Amino acid sequence: MIPEFQDITFGSAAPLAHELSPSIERAVLQLVVDGFERWEAGGFVRYGDHEDHFTIRLVACMKEIRRERNMGLMPRFQGVEPSAEMLGGLEDPAHAPRIDMVVSWDVFTDDALYSIECKRLAPNDLARLYVVEGIARFVQGYYGAKDEYSAMVGYVISGTPDAVLSRVNSHVERAHTMGSSHTLTAADPIGWLNSVFASEHQRISPFQRIRLTHLFFDMNGIGPQDY
Repeated sequence: MIPEFQDITFGSAAPLAHELSPSIERAVLQLVVDGFERWEAGGFVRYGDHEDHFTIRLVACMKEIRRERNMGLMPRFQGVEPSAEMLGGLEDPAHAPRIDMVVSWDVFTDDALYSIECKRLAPNDLARLYVVEGIARFVQGYYGAKDEYSAMVGYVISGTPDAVLSRVNSHVERAHTMGSSHTLTAADPIGWLNSVFASEHQRISPFQRIRLTHLFFDMNGIGPQDY
């Protein structure tokens, strides 16, 4: 069941957000799954076939559901993660990491955010890019520098989720910043979605360990849009 966050008084937001993180994370991931289901039911309407064209539609469907259910979760398309040096005027903010989707649940704290990176996936070079431009950026602290939990969405446009998983894990095992301890393993389904995986990543100091949840959505056969 999705927690009714509108009925929660957060008080000191950051400590309570940490305490509730398993429930909040599950609610966020369920909202992503429900948003994808709505997008699929509408025929995958989108501007084009770049990952941004997919993600902005997914976020739009999540926003619709959020309003209908009067949820306290607030999804938005893309989020900038400036460093302390950038905030202090010591580094160029043009180089700040930009992650594909963030979901917040408290307007009174900057820490109540859940970050999600989205990639197209297939058992070809896209599997490699999922690792080097997705997972690796979390491992290096470029994404989610302060996070203990984050997620990735894989839009599987070719091949089966299992075939894609095998290719992704082969690249993870060969990555010099990762290895076999970082591979994706099966996790509990979220709603109707069975292709859910998790990976644990020990990061170098000052970054804390992070767990990523991976949602693989099967989009085989959608065909390119004529725009």
